Amino acid sequence: MQETTRSRIKAAILLLAVFVPITLASFAYRSATGPGGFSGFGGAVNKGNLIMPPADVMDLDMRDASGQPVMESFEDIIARLPDPDDYNARPWSIVYLNSGACESACRERVHLLRQMHVALNKNQERVTRYYLNIAGEVPQETLQHLQTEFPGLGIAFTDAVAAQQKLAARDVDVTLRDGLIFFVDPVGNVMMYYDDSHPIEDIKADLDRLLAYSSLG
Repeated sequence: MQETTRSRIKAAILLLAVFVPITLASFAYRSATGPGGFSGFGGAVNKGNLIMPPADVMDLDMRDASGQPVMESFEDIIARLPDPDDYNARPWSIVYLNSGACESACRERVHLLRQMHVALNKNQERVTRYYLNIAGEVPQETLQHLQTEFPGLGIAFTDAVAAQQKLAARDVDVTLRDGLIFFVDPVGNVMMYYDDSHPIEDIKADLDRLLAYSSLG
């Protein structure tokens, strides 16, 4: 068998290995029957708000303190691998949005998200958490606080105006604002969000369900 043909077969197998589990994990939101709910066994089961079509995490343009991208697109990851068999699925991501300083309400939410993460027990490694400042660079006081109190938290910033334009270009009807929490699947789909009205218990219920259906991340 020619090497080119072998590589194409490997790539096809890889894509199936990635997208079939993700499809199972996101079955409900991809078979949505109407705004705000998705079909499951026995009716709507999600607590959060579905994003249809899903956004691409790269459109959020998350950057670290040095201005370097925090995320890498799935396509770029695959393109740079010498062998598709070397692919390791990324974890699910929880991204918390805030602008300006992270004060009492923000700090409480970040704390609850960490507690939720810890409560995942054996699934902790399948999830990462990010604080995303949508008003440019993270204020120094906030940066120091988060680094000290939440050492496992990824910290990033973005330009909300530019990110919002990218989302709009994909017909994603979500307005970036303080307090939003995004779920990002292992191939970079921003597929669900929550606001301040959602208790942490509801967020964890959805996350538990997604992790149970997915073999990736």
